[in-house]
Amino acid sequence: MDKRILVGCIAALATMLGFDLLLQASGWKLELPLRTPLGTILVGNLAVTFAAMTLGGWIARRRFRWIAVALSAVVWITTIVVLVAITPTTGAGAAMSLPAIVRFNALAIVLGLAASWLGAMLGERIAAGLRSPASA
Repeated sequence: MDKRILVGCIAALATMLGFDLLLQASGWKLELPLRTPLGTILVGNLAVTFAAMTLGGWIARRRFRWIAVALSAVVWITTIVVLVAITPTTGAGAAMSLPAIVRFNALAIVLGLAASWLGAMLGERIAAGLRSPASA
C-alpha cells in the first residue's frame, strides 16, 4: 500500500474521531437528525464523513475511493456490533435484534457509504486539479 493512501486513511479516521470527541466534550448537538419513514439520518455525521473522506482522498491522490467505502463500512459494522451488545435481551428494548438494528439504520448506512465514495472522489479530483502539468 502506498504511504499516501495509508496517511489518507489515518487522516480520514482521525478527522471523524476528532469531530465526535469534540462534540462529546463540548456538549454541542450538531448531528441534525432528519427523521424519515426509512429511519433517522444524522445529517451532521454525513457531512463529517464526506469532509473526512475528501481530506483522505486529497492526501492519497488516487485509488482511495474503495478504501474510503471500506473504512466507512468498518465504522458502521463496529457501530452495529456495539448496538447489538448493549441491547437488553429482555424488557422493552428486546425487540431491537440485529435485523431490526440494521433495518432501522439501513438508509443511514447507504448514505454514509455514498458520502464516503463521493468525498474520496472529490478529494482525488481536487488533488489532481492542484497538480499542474508543469509540476508533474
